[in-house]
Amino acid sequence: MGSLNLVVPLVMWGREAPTHDISCVLFTRDVRTIVTGSRDGQICVWDFEPPTLKLTPRSLLVGHTASVTCLAQGGKARGTSYIVSSSENGEMCTWDLRDGRCVEVLKSANVHSSMTAYQMLNVNDCRLFCVGNYPEILVYDPHTLDILFSLAARIQPDWISALHILRPPRRNDEVVLGVTTGGWVKVWTVSEKEVRPREPIFEHESKMIRSLNALCLVCCTYNQRTVLIVTQDDWQIYDAGDFSQLCHVGGIPGERWMGGDFLSADRVLVWNDMGQAYIYKLPTKLLRGAAVSCIVESRAFHNKQADGDNPILYGIVQPTGKEQLVNAPAWQFMTIPINNGAEKLLLRGDCEGQVILWRLADVSDHQLNQILQVQPFQPLVFTPTLNHSMMTAWAAMMPPPIGVLDQLEGEKNPPRITASLFLPLQGRLACGREDGSIILVPATETIMLHLLHGKHQHYHNWAQPMVLRGHQGRVNCLLYPHGESSRYDMAHLVSGGIDFSINVWDMYTGNLVHRFVVQAGQILQLLVPPPTCTPRIQNCICSISEDHSVALLSIKERKLVLLASKHLYPVLTVKWRPEHDFLMVATQDGSVYVWQMETGHLDRVLQGVTAEEVLGACDEHSAAPGSGAGGGSDAGLANPAVHLFRGLRHRNLAAIRHAAQRGIQQVLGEQNNYQDIHDSSKMRTCPLMIQGLRTNKQDANSHVLFFDIEALIVQLLSDEYTLMSPGTLEANELIMSSQYQRMNVLTHPASPEAAKKIAEFFGKVKDKAGEMEKKMKEKDKHDILGRAKDRAVNMEKKFRERDQHGLLSRVKESAESVQNLIQNKVDQSGFRPTTLSSAKDGSGSGRVQIPRHLDVTAQTLQIGQVLMSLLHSWGLDPSLDQTCEHILGLLKPRVPVSYGLISKSGYMSLLMPTWHPVRESEMPAINLPPDLAAELPPEMVKLEHRTQVFTGRGHWEISPALTTHHLLALVSVANTLQDMNAATLIPEQERRRKNHIQSSKANQSVNSHEDDFSRQQSVIKQGWSTLTALHTVLLPDCVVAAGANTYQPPMVEILARRWQDRCQEVREAAQALLKTELSRMGVEGRQKLVESWTPHLPSHMEPLPTGPSHFNNHQETPHTPRLEHPSNKANTATPAQATSNGTSGNTTTSASSSERSMEPHPQLDEDHYDEEMDGETCREVVAQSEGRRKQATAIILLGVIGAYHGQDSAEGFGLGNLAMQTSKALAYLVLAPACPKLPGHTPLRRAAIDLIGRGFPVWEPYLDVAKILLALLDFCADTDRLAPSMKYGLPLIPEADSCRTSSNALTLIAEARPPAFITTMAREVARFNALQQNAQSLQLNIHNTVLHRAKTEILRVMEYLIVHKRCHIMDLMVEVMDIVLHCVDPGHLKSRGLNEVFPSICGFPQVSHCPHTRRIATGAKNGSIAMYELRASKCQMIPGHGTAVTALSFSPDGKYLASYCMGENKLSFWQTSSGMFGLGASQTKCTKTFSTAPVPDIVRMNPQRLPKLVWISNKTVVLMMADGTEHRFNA
Repeated sequence: MGSLNLVVPLVMWGREAPTHDISCVLFTRDVRTIVTGSRDGQICVWDFEPPTLKLTPRSLLVGHTASVTCLAQGGKARGTSYIVSSSENGEMCTWDLRDGRCVEVLKSANVHSSMTAYQMLNVNDCRLFCVGNYPEILVYDPHTLDILFSLAARIQPDWISALHILRPPRRNDEVVLGVTTGGWVKVWTVSEKEVRPREPIFEHESKMIRSLNALCLVCCTYNQRTVLIVTQDDWQIYDAGDFSQLCHVGGIPGERWMGGDFLSADRVLVWNDMGQAYIYKLPTKLLRGAAVSCIVESRAFHNKQADGDNPILYGIVQPTGKEQLVNAPAWQFMTIPINNGAEKLLLRGDCEGQVILWRLADVSDHQLNQILQVQPFQPLVFTPTLNHSMMTAWAAMMPPPIGVLDQLEGEKNPPRITASLFLPLQGRLACGREDGSIILVPATETIMLHLLHGKHQHYHNWAQPMVLRGHQGRVNCLLYPHGESSRYDMAHLVSGGIDFSINVWDMYTGNLVHRFVVQAGQILQLLVPPPTCTPRIQNCICSISEDHSVALLSIKERKLVLLASKHLYPVLTVKWRPEHDFLMVATQDGSVYVWQMETGHLDRVLQGVTAEEVLGACDEHSAAPGSGAGGGSDAGLANPAVHLFRGLRHRNLAAIRHAAQRGIQQVLGEQNNYQDIHDSSKMRTCPLMIQGLRTNKQDANSHVLFFDIEALIVQLLSDEYTLMSPGTLEANELIMSSQYQRMNVLTHPASPEAAKKIAEFFGKVKDKAGEMEKKMKEKDKHDILGRAKDRAVNMEKKFRERDQHGLLSRVKESAESVQNLIQNKVDQSGFRPTTLSSAKDGSGSGRVQIPRHLDVTAQTLQIGQVLMSLLHSWGLDPSLDQTCEHILGLLKPRVPVSYGLISKSGYMSLLMPTWHPVRESEMPAINLPPDLAAELPPEMVKLEHRTQVFTGRGHWEISPALTTHHLLALVSVANTLQDMNAATLIPEQERRRKNHIQSSKANQSVNSHEDDFSRQQSVIKQGWSTLTALHTVLLPDCVVAAGANTYQPPMVEILARRWQDRCQEVREAAQALLKTELSRMGVEGRQKLVESWTPHLPSHMEPLPTGPSHFNNHQETPHTPRLEHPSNKANTATPAQATSNGTSGNTTTSASSSERSMEPHPQLDEDHYDEEMDGETCREVVAQSEGRRKQATAIILLGVIGAYHGQDSAEGFGLGNLAMQTSKALAYLVLAPACPKLPGHTPLRRAAIDLIGRGFPVWEPYLDVAKILLALLDFCADTDRLAPSMKYGLPLIPEADSCRTSSNALTLIAEARPPAFITTMAREVARFNALQQNAQSLQLNIHNTVLHRAKTEILRVMEYLIVHKRCHIMDLMVEVMDIVLHCVDPGHLKSRGLNEVFPSICGFPQVSHCPHTRRIATGAKNGSIAMYELRASKCQMIPGHGTAVTALSFSPDGKYLASYCMGENKLSFWQTSSGMFGLGASQTKCTKTFSTAPVPDIVRMNPQRLPKLVWISNKTVVLMMADGTEHRFNA
């Protein structure tokens, strides 16, 4: 799951605890959290309660791909603690301890063996001192993982094996002691003032000692001159002054030392790899008097060690019972200050997953003497204070954690699940087990059975499993070939086991189709060859075995095609070169074996650099454009027939349905070639994915459920829109095709060329069909392509022979006939439920008729029901709970759900079932009916109580990030169901609703059941609205009222990054939640937010792109064509590819500079981690990208605060620097030209467009309005092509999304400041007209200008203003007419009147049009009359009155114009005369003037009741007053 998607994971752990081979351990400073890293790469976070010594596994952090070598505290920020982990392959991660969210990731060539967190003097946060397989000490920032500085060696540079940092008394710097693997001790003096980036700090002293490969170096806290150095074979005490050896102790036979620490000034604790620790008393024999410690300043202490001066062993720290540890345990010693002393704790984690804690009590000298006097000598044994593990925690849970196969009855000790595979098309989960059986269960039904209460608990046939038996032993791997490629039979499931066999199953009958046994080892992995291989290889699967062999097995022919078995070492990877017929096998020794697939011969064996280059070439080939399913040239074809052919080729029912829904009439309904502007990347994505999870190969599979919110919303809306007619969609404002088509007709010439253009388009369709026919090689596809080609030819002939009249109806009939052809082909292609063919497998005729596909709609509703039921806050509003259960169809959870969280780079945090966010002592009383509580066992009562507390309040007390993601998912899906004509999640009721929609679509008559249905739908809609309001506005107060002390509010930065999410419903949910959270913060909270994010706001002072030269004149900068939507490519790209596309460049930022480059991160949620880079280069790119990401977040957050709260002077957004800086940043994002760092259509640019529209009154003083409007119109230039196909809620391609956002922003700007919009557009129209007159001399292509291409959008905004802002239009009537006449093509006014072409503007009495003379007169506010000559495209301003013109009207014959001025109470007649024979300039003169009766002031103030002029003859006009009186005047 990519991080761009909103995904909600949850875990079904199963009855067995995951293994945890602990490699390192960390006790946090607050003594409330223990963190353990494992050799399998996982990290476990444990909650620790010191008073009760209770240890609880909280969460499992999954992300590292190698063993975790070291952990360190990462400091605190924003109320939470962080840790930093490092693995043996160079990965470093910073984790948030609250929820396990991965905050930062770094992969470099530096492998750390130890990390030490240290708080330097005069530094706010701690620093991370790291040593490892490199000859220096690297100092990191734990939050950003930037290398701040390094400590290097001049003399004998070598790997630093151990270090210690201390601050000597009365000094303002730190001293770093380090010992190299070669035995050199080095001393650095570090001060923050002396630190310079990129300049290493060299050592001040160095000395050779007798200590090779030291593991630990510790200075005594009580006496800094005493130093302990531990190696595998011995440990030694040194004097830090001159590093002279004071004492030496060898190792115990068969054991190796691992580390140590000081218990006191003269007591040393040392531990070994066998799981034991020893406590020594340092020699004090030479000290005189009442010596309490070993004083190294004493000269006698430096004398040669005598026999009696050896350290005395007096204590052994060991666990109870004997144990055999396979791997060395991890240790940590910690001293905790308490009341008046300190408590010493020793922590150990071992390979069995046990976490053992010892409290080491102080032993006085008197007690020590008593121990030494006992004969024989028996050292003091310290027993564990605490011993805990995941297995212990799992065993204590009653009932145990749920698993996916817990419904299987009669199995007391069920076999482990060893392989899992989810089949989205069938909605089934396949689980291979240890006993060789394979269980197939319905996925959503199984989840509902285990997680939710409901009627389904009483159904005996609910979630019935199918059992496949055929393996002798463990099932290692499963493969569903049809899920990888549609060329395979969708009934086949392939399994590989420990018995060397590969079985091919028929999933629908449960029969074993074929059994391959061709390899001499257990099957480890099953693969599918790429689609570009030869037809024979395309029918094969690839298997990798433990005997180092690779086999190609033909499922179609049921025989072995290739057995590559000459590999000397285990197989690592398999690559393909289909064009050369090569199969590349890489082994562990670095060799690459090249096999010929068709012949089965070993072509060559490559090693070294050549092998790496060949494998790299395979990767480049597979990632090349056009090589994958998402590449190629056909992806950009807009013809729906192409999508149909592609769907038939891939046997993809979703694609066929999508093509049928679109219909060819959408393509042919207008002169333009409308393309499919919806983002198809989510059209075929299943809303639910299930992935098996194992921390170790020997573990049973747990299962992680991923709910893809965007895919769920898209599937719900697509199913809903399929049931609705275009008229219903238009009535519900789900599409706006008619409005945009009407505007588009007005802005284009009405000429008989339309039929010719459409005929040319059909010619292109025919050619494209011919090209697709050549590309498709399958026999069944030739037939459908030939028919489609003939159909296109016939339709082309029809359009050439017939005129334009009735075009749309004929196109509709043709489209219906094509759809019938589509349906026939679908029926022939096997998509209907048919009997599976038995000719190939010879299984006989006993097969039953089983549907091959699950009902997608029913499965989607079940997925939505599970998700909403688990996320809803049960118990906060009892009346809403009743509505949710009985009306909306939600079900109450049965158990507390173990949620997960996906963070940066796909790293996951998975909550453990053993942990509950509310402590036992804080839980409220049990709220269960007494009779029910008496019937249930005590453990079930406790489980129900924990579930109620968790779903009501505990769910929202975990972490802000989890709250944010869950609220986004809950609100967006609830809004979707509410918008779907009030859909419900009850299956029976939903079926009735859809039947009603279909029946009403066919029969428009209203019956008696219509009112009942409407009332029921209003109740459902009110229920969804109440649920949305609870989680959007009321949740904090309700959770606190339920007893929660620590409600975790949503994170505003995550909501800001979702401000322009690709999915409309998620976008609106994020906007609503962010606005609510900002309002809840209050003025002080918003001020703190502004103060924290203002430093990240870029201060861009470079000149912005100029308005006309960049956005209006496209001769100098031509208008680039809209490219194919790259969403398919981007969604399938690796994080490395996404990063290289988003961060390519050489821009560097200086920390000391006050100017920051204004290039924010274009993709707010995209991973910016480049795996191809390493070391310093990668870190620079990541640092720049993270800085730009913070800039982008700051721009959106401050833009939202300014837009909604900026007009309040208390917010700081008045006429000040903050508003100016924010407006400049927003303007830059809108005006900046497209470049690799800031592409033309990104979420960030859309967010800037949207926020400029929302907060235009705040930003207006600092903006060049003309530039902004032209830039927005440039984004809307293709409205006539994109808008008619837009459907509300469905994801759009970035180009269409930018178009829609810009259109909304223009509407908001025009509504907020109508005079500014009208006057600015009028000036640009005048400039355009001047350029048009001189276009030929200036060699300008006037058709490429923004004002010409965006006529449709300008006309739409003007109509909106005419309807909603009538007063402002009346004041600027001449400017409005200039804009309207610029947009409306003059050809429409040749034969029709203005009231027919653009009737909204004719509602003003100041406007009159004469069709005979083709003139338009418009009255201005200053009393002038604008006379437009449409024939000559000229405008003449006539000074007519002293005040605003009230009404104008042409006589029927066009000879006279009557004007009336209410301010002067005067009516005038005007006559236009031209020269002889129509030559010379025309002149308009006033022929008569009459005084009229005064108008009352109440009429003057009401623009809706103005007088009108009506001609009753060619020379008589009637002045009609608002009260109905009439006055006649003769010309």
